[in-house]
Amino acid sequence: MSQASEKTTAPAAAGNRRIGISDVAKRADVSIGTVSNYLNYPDRVSTHLKLKIQSAIEALGYVRTQKRRTVERELSTPVIGYIIADIENYLFTSIFEGIQEVCDSNDMEVIGVHALQDKERQSELVRMLCQMNVSGLLISSVDDSQDDLAFARAAGIPSVMIDHLNPPITDDHCTVLKNDEAAGEIAARELVRTGCSKLAYVAHLSDFQAIRNRERGIEKTLDDFSNVSLDIIDSGGVLFQDGYEIGKDIENMSEEERPDGIIAGTDRIATGIITALVEGGKIRIPQDISVIGTEGDHIETNSPRSLTVVSSPGIDMGRKAMDQLLDEITNASGHIHSTQLLMPTLERRGSTRVCTRK
Repeated sequence: MSQASEKTTAPAAAGNRRIGISDVAKRADVSIGTVSNYLNYPDRVSTHLKLKIQSAIEALGYVRTQKRRTVERELSTPVIGYIIADIENYLFTSIFEGIQEVCDSNDMEVIGVHALQDKERQSELVRMLCQMNVSGLLISSVDDSQDDLAFARAAGIPSVMIDHLNPPITDDHCTVLKNDEAAGEIAARELVRTGCSKLAYVAHLSDFQAIRNRERGIEKTLDDFSNVSLDIIDSGGVLFQDGYEIGKDIENMSEEERPDGIIAGTDRIATGIITALVEGGKIRIPQDISVIGTEGDHIETNSPRSLTVVSSPGIDMGRKAMDQLLDEITNASGHIHSTQLLMPTLERRGSTRVCTRK
């Protein structure tokens, strides 16, 4: 992952948050790496993209300041460790962007390591980073991690959990979460408002908190609509091909049994479903079936329809987690542990119908 060497002093467009290169990337509709190349290696960026990025910089009021470090300073730069649950999941790479942005603004560096959704490997990585004497740890986990947090605490290293809530009795660390129940509610309510009455939640059914919480949000929402049904479909995986196979199954259903609105556990599943249905030619997207993803994945796909998503606030999660960690590092005696819950946002595109209900 690219690491930009700039930080900002410009005020944020909303609130007091600094405007970072991730904001510029979003405005220009390019990757954060492309913005970093524009700022540091402009010869690597096309003229077309340079114009888009420059326009975004001017619109946002982004101001770049160069870090000035001596060799001695480089050797003493504080380092943060970030343990990534799944590097193929856009949420965690966008969290990394937010962490990197705050680190850049505070003359710090971040090391990202991949746990492969394996609790044993995660524990090994926690111990490795503690032995490296990092200044702090950020952990994206799919499991409860009290033992890893206890190990870091014993080593005198503050830690923040991201996207996983340990049992409520664990109150000795900060946590940053996205509101997955709200994501399920937003997606279900949008489909119902656009006229769908037979919904399906297609996800890799597991013990992951995010999957369970989205399902809970969907079910709570549909309690208000007695004429709307819900079917839970196990995709067997989280990738494009898993969604594609489900799409083929749906194509072979009778009109009476097939859903007219689908909420997908990942955007890749959603894209696979759409591709299978469009290729089959019998079912129209979105006229016959509307499809919503639940991540906001910016990774390029070849979806034949632009995907409506309930977008996760990944970059903001990274920023918030890093801010919490910084406060604990610099204000250990006065720091108060807290849990922050960030809201997702709906981004309407071509895979869902326009609203017909209020």
